[in-house]
Amino acid sequence: MVEREEKTEAAFSRRYSVPARIVLTGFRATGKSEVGGRLAARLQYRFIDTDGELYVRMKGSVTAFVRRRGWPAFRKMEQALLVELTGTKGVVIATGGGAILHQDEWRVLRKGSLVVWLRAGVATIRQRLEADVASAVQRPSLTGIDPGREIEEVLADREPLYRRGSDVVIETEHRTPEDIAAEIEQLWAPFRH
Repeated sequence: MVEREEKTEAAFSRRYSVPARIVLTGFRATGKSEVGGRLAARLQYRFIDTDGELYVRMKGSVTAFVRRRGWPAFRKMEQALLVELTGTKGVVIATGGGAILHQDEWRVLRKGSLVVWLRAGVATIRQRLEADVASAVQRPSLTGIDPGREIEEVLADREPLYRRGSDVVIETEHRTPEDIAAEIEQLWAPFRH
């Protein structure tokens, strides 16, 4: 399902110039990396996964980095990466779930982007995280509380940011990454360079 809230091509062009890139946002385990990779292949664009880029820069896992230096140091690196990405064109960017917290940088990145919020419910996110054996290394706890409660609380805090910071909302539950990528490709067609 796509929600557009006056997110038509005409409304988009009144707010911004023609977008140079596609940015995927949303909570953990909503499919940003999987969908982004498939979408980039379909469009023959370069794919940038911000978490993957940060792994390279940190020379290790997020969990190890956060243990050593803390979440504030991770967020500072993430913030700097968002600034770098504002100059990219012809790319699909999958952002980390917390990238939306950097509101000043997000506004700048969004100006030249079609931003798609990939959304899923708490139960689906929890199920996906539990099924992903790499989650413990790639996605350390944000709060240290019970995982189910953490998802509920953090998602409730971030949903207004995702809503305000996106042009299109796509539900990812019960859908394949390929199906979602095809839908975004259709949304991007009027802006294709």
